[in-house]
Amino acid sequence: MDTYIPNPPLIPPNLHELTPAELKSLFYDLLPQDTTTTPYIESLSPHEATESIRACIIAFFATPKHVVPRPFQLQATVALSRGRDVIVDCGTGSGKTLCQILPNLLHPTSTSITISPLKRLQVVQAAEFERWGIKTVCINEDTPNDPELWARIRTGYYQHLIVQPEQLKTFQGHLPRLARLLDVPQFTKTISRVHVDEGHNHVLAGLPRFGLSAFRPSWGSLKDLRLRLRKGVPFEVLSGTFPPHIKSAVVDHLQFHPSNILSIKLSSNRPNTSYATHPIVGKLSDLRNLNFLIGSPHTFLRKTIVFHDNRQEASDAAVFGMSQDYLTKIFNDFSDPDGTCKILHGTEGASTGIDVGDIDAVIDYGCPQNMCTALQRAGRCGRRGQPSVYIVMPEPWAYTASLDALGAEGTDPDRPISGRLLKDSKKPDRAGLAMILYVRSTLCLRDMIRRYLADESEHALAISTSWCCDRPHLGDPFRQYDKTVFFPGRFLYLADDGAVWAGDEDDAGRVMLDPPKGTKRKRRRGPANRPIAQRVPLHERLTRWVDAAHTSDPLRAARLRTFILSDADLVSLATAHPDRVQSVTDVVAILQGTAEWEEEWGAQVFEVISTYDAEIAPPATRSRRQTKKKKVEVLTDEEDGDESSDHRPDPAPLSEVSTNVRRTARNRAPTWKLRPQN
Repeated sequence: MDTYIPNPPLIPPNLHELTPAELKSLFYDLLPQDTTTTPYIESLSPHEATESIRACIIAFFATPKHVVPRPFQLQATVALSRGRDVIVDCGTGSGKTLCQILPNLLHPTSTSITISPLKRLQVVQAAEFERWGIKTVCINEDTPNDPELWARIRTGYYQHLIVQPEQLKTFQGHLPRLARLLDVPQFTKTISRVHVDEGHNHVLAGLPRFGLSAFRPSWGSLKDLRLRLRKGVPFEVLSGTFPPHIKSAVVDHLQFHPSNILSIKLSSNRPNTSYATHPIVGKLSDLRNLNFLIGSPHTFLRKTIVFHDNRQEASDAAVFGMSQDYLTKIFNDFSDPDGTCKILHGTEGASTGIDVGDIDAVIDYGCPQNMCTALQRAGRCGRRGQPSVYIVMPEPWAYTASLDALGAEGTDPDRPISGRLLKDSKKPDRAGLAMILYVRSTLCLRDMIRRYLADESEHALAISTSWCCDRPHLGDPFRQYDKTVFFPGRFLYLADDGAVWAGDEDDAGRVMLDPPKGTKRKRRRGPANRPIAQRVPLHERLTRWVDAAHTSDPLRAARLRTFILSDADLVSLATAHPDRVQSVTDVVAILQGTAEWEEEWGAQVFEVISTYDAEIAPPATRSRRQTKKKKVEVLTDEEDGDESSDHRPDPAPLSEVSTNVRRTARNRAPTWKLRPQN
């Protein structure tokens, strides 16, 4: 993707010609001095101070925001300029991107390569570099085979190349064009530095782990890129989740020399985020577990991302079968602060491919495989400093799985609880130890995260809201977080007797959704299924209704079509015999719906079914129904004192009717006739 810069920033053209004294004077005259940057610069050597001042002035003029770099961003920039390898370990949203931007601004005739994991993230990054006036191109399998474009790439026209790792070596039997350029000296001499964004992927996706082959082996081949570039080209690896075991693996595999490395670590604690867990009731397929996101009556919605293990589960929770154009439109709407989409269901890609600042909540629907993944997802919320919450919703097995297979050996906190993995290992076997200990913990969850990241800074346990997490805090009970006050709906709870409740036992308005185990539901006796010929037409009619109902639903952006009727619900209603669907209560019983669902949708669904049954009823049946209706009207007149009813003979009592006739009338099943469809 080639970027276009309509209004390049107004950086003083002679800035690179100014003497150190002139730069220092300009710095003190124009830039605000009430930041931590000034004391830091004053502590540097003359050469480093001059380069840092020049970087500050360029950044200040480069955008209308007048950004003043922070000390760690200047540290990383100066180190790269001097040919040192850099590791930047700081939380999501802390400013790692500026560490990649400043070197291009300081050295505008040089070219940087950024290794990026996802196409969507490439687009976001390219747009950010464009705002800083840096000519950028994204390179992936969709990059066009345009001779003019590749000629510009070869000659160093672009200052920044954002590349997927698969473009750097043979991939699926094909040598990509960029990989071939690495053998062209004219191209390689333009490359001055390499940034590895989301650097934890180098280990988690690029290297074999616990008996399994690498998920994306190209990530693990970045050391080959180092060998193909000029000697001395520095690497900068950046991540918001860099626990010690992953950081050390990156250093070893990329062959960073201890004497030539700058390691920067800032606290990854997010003081405005509260942490909580809540167990899944039943199975992940029971999406009632997510009803807490939407209240009844509907009041407000938190902007939320719900992470699922795979695309199928995300599709089941959302509306599957959507076109790519529609997905893009929805994503753009979710990214818009004024958009109507408030709840987005996604998979792992959303943990790095989304740059949305106003997300209030992140839900992990199902236990994440490891803590690194969980924290990467948690970093999506509260990026503007607003109060936010991260909730892990583990399956029941997470609380009962045995840890006996681990033994005493091993220092990797993310090692699977089964010990070693096979290709067909199930999810419980793949779960990492740190993640299991996190969901089972009775101690502070923020402190669990601090220990996992080896965060010893003074800000590691700081909070900027009233609450920390949902675990008890001895001596400070008010720090315990009540997650139920953050969301409009009720969480699901499983009682000791097996009953499923919407709402905790302390909630006076809680509703029983499923009765205790062993309680048999009362069922209306009679034929179980509707005649086969009637099912498809009724199913089609119900489908048209639910599509229309969802289209007109004012909360359709957040409340999915399946919240009204799922595909399984449609089949159940179209299959049930008409004798079993004689009221709204019958509809709710078939679907095992809640009182809230009955109040909003029950009468409408029953009307669709009863109207269909009335239309296909044989003429004799309709005639009998009309006669019955007239009798009711006459009886009503009689109660009102209408004397005309006095001359009407009373119907024969049931005792005078032949027994055979009564039995025949009682046992005869109704005859249904399918009317021709127009």
